[in-house]
Amino acid sequence: MKEQRSQKILVINTGGTISMVHSDKDDNKSALKPSSSWEEVIYNYQFLKDMNVDYVQTSKIIDSSDMNYEIWLEIGKIIEENYDKYKGFVILHGTDTMSYTASVLSFMLKNLGKTVILTGAQRPIQEIRSDGLQNLLTSIEIIEKQTQENSEICNSENEILPVIPEVCVFFRDHLFRGNRSRKLDSTNYFGFSSPNYLPLGQAGSKIKIYENRLLSKPEGKFYVDYKINPNVLMMDVFPGFNPKILKRIFQDDDSIKGLVLRTYGSGNTPQNKEFLETIKYIIDMGVIILNVTQCTVGSVEMGLYESNAILTELGVVNGYDMTPEAAITKFMCLLGKYDVEKVKERLVMNIAGELTK
Repeated sequence: MKEQRSQKILVINTGGTISMVHSDKDDNKSALKPSSSWEEVIYNYQFLKDMNVDYVQTSKIIDSSDMNYEIWLEIGKIIEENYDKYKGFVILHGTDTMSYTASVLSFMLKNLGKTVILTGAQRPIQEIRSDGLQNLLTSIEIIEKQTQENSEICNSENEILPVIPEVCVFFRDHLFRGNRSRKLDSTNYFGFSSPNYLPLGQAGSKIKIYENRLLSKPEGKFYVDYKINPNVLMMDVFPGFNPKILKRIFQDDDSIKGLVLRTYGSGNTPQNKEFLETIKYIIDMGVIILNVTQCTVGSVEMGLYESNAILTELGVVNGYDMTPEAAITKFMCLLGKYDVEKVKERLVMNIAGELTK
């Protein structure tokens, strides 16, 4: 059955700068506070009342610095309960952890056949120079203009767009695959990028979606995988890195099941005996170590240099070009349901478009 273009879009508010409102709605100099309703969010933009959307918010409206796996599960539940009712979903989210949430949702939302877009702002939507209004409007419009018809009619003059069966991030004028996105600037309106994968779309006077960059629409029934194990650690190597500190962490806490190790360049680490013995010690404890690069652009190439070839021999897993956000959330989702060997196998698989080998 074809979807009706009049089908509504569900806006899910988790908090963040975009949905902050003035404590006195008639005083734009009053202190900002979290919004409690759609009416508060759109108070300065009454034309938004006519948009074909419904609104819901998570049980806690938070600064995204407080984002955690429990809220991720709640977002998944909201989408699951409303999946058949809505054409797509727009999630209002703080920018600091938006790429983490977009990444984890890409692994949780199985057989996703609709569009989920996370967006936010550098300035609250009620501010005069806010970037939030256009981010919200364009996110809604990208879903509103989608059709299930033959893709040959898409991107015509009337901007009929193809279905985007992915979790995405929209910011400023680009649509990114969520698990490829990264926050690159704390204040600039071009705050997000996708360093290792081209944008899925671009919004100027017209909206353009690049179909050849999209994931294929799944054939299976949609469901949400709620199994997450958050007992994962992420750590950078750096000049002067003291392996004793890393070893002590694992000696004192055997609940940690995975380590995302952010390494130099193409996956390089110190080669001193104490460091390598610590890596072996951790792996022998049954902990999985995943190697991702500290570089914004590029990929881990295990075996390219002697300084990372030894890591392969020790059992460190290649993270290829995964972002740190995708790496750690993928780790959490896999550890929630698989044993060590199966987790290792799946870490190097391209599950939701998150890596390129």
